[in-house]
Amino acid sequence: MRAVLIASALAALSAFHAAAQTNPLAPLDFFKGCWHGVFARSTSVTDERCLAPMLGGAYVRDTHVVHGGPQPYAGEAIYAFDPQAQRIVVTYYAQDGIERGFADVAGQGLSFPQADFVGADGSVTTLRAAWTPEGPDRFIATAEFLENGRWVEHLH
Repeated sequence: MRAVLIASALAALSAFHAAAQTNPLAPLDFFKGCWHGVFARSTSVTDERCLAPMLGGAYVRDTHVVHGGPQPYAGEAIYAFDPQAQRIVVTYYAQDGIERGFADVAGQGLSFPQADFVGADGSVTTLRAAWTPEGPDRFIATAEFLENGRWVEHLH
């Protein structure tokens, strides 16, 4: 039985890597569609997020709106494969600034390594995040920001 599970796991991993080689944006496939999420410590603050292919699948657009705060907060990210870096690049445009970074495969999910969000006023916030699937129709998103040399969970 154990050999069958290992063989199945290896086959799934091989299929995942083969898909990523033919379509470098395949790691985003699970996340495509629209999602509704709540924040860990504030169920009244929600995030509506939709990921969809654009320009024939050459890119993925990710739009989101956070509700429940003092005012809605919105942003849009564009995911593209950079053949020179051999990585998925992400450019996030928000109503109050911009962030450029990467999305890396992390297990069956995505890791967004440390990147700087530059506010419209020139202020810089260093962030990192991860998206981890939890079942067929749910994922956990975590985000942290660097404050005084240590990572702090971004709660809302």
